[in-house]
Amino acid sequence: MRSYPVLALALGLAAMPALAADRWQIQHPDSRLGFEATQQGGQFEGHFADYSAQMRFSADDLANSGFDVRIDMTSVDTGSGQRDNALPDKPWFHTEVFPEARYVTREIRRTDDGYEAVGDLTIRDNTHEVILPFTWQVDGDTAMMDGSVVIDRTRFGVGQGEWQDPQVAGHDVEVIVDLTLDRVAD
Repeated sequence: MRSYPVLALALGLAAMPALAADRWQIQHPDSRLGFEATQQGGQFEGHFADYSAQMRFSADDLANSGFDVRIDMTSVDTGSGQRDNALPDKPWFHTEVFPEARYVTREIRRTDDGYEAVGDLTIRDNTHEVILPFTWQVDGDTAMMDGSVVIDRTRFGVGQGEWQDPQVAGHDVEVIVDLTLDRVAD
């Protein structure tokens, strides 16, 4: 009788369960995509009210985990009417031409403190790698994702002209991710 090792291996692999990262949906009322920045030496906070994400994450399947986040830049809210009216303008987000920012991961890695997402952030058609450290905690079909990273706004063309002066508006902006998510059945 002939031996068919390749066939046996293929059948064995087919019988094994395939790993697939879980899909997650953001619970917007319990989540925040925000930032902290400085203006004339004073710190302020803001957030984006409208954003969406395609998210796959499983701690045991990081190779198939990833995020694709889209942010409506017109939905910025800093609690200051004057600032909120200025941010969509040409020197800042220029939302008439660039209404959306996007963050797409290329890799998610385990770290001593949790995880880090390695991806490309695009704002105003400027794309740069951003590594976002984060924690991920699961309780049943609910997950909590918390992370933050400091970016230099000027690398993305945000705050042009007189606003490039760091004494007027600080270059460092801390992006804050505080999400509550529900597992989506496939």
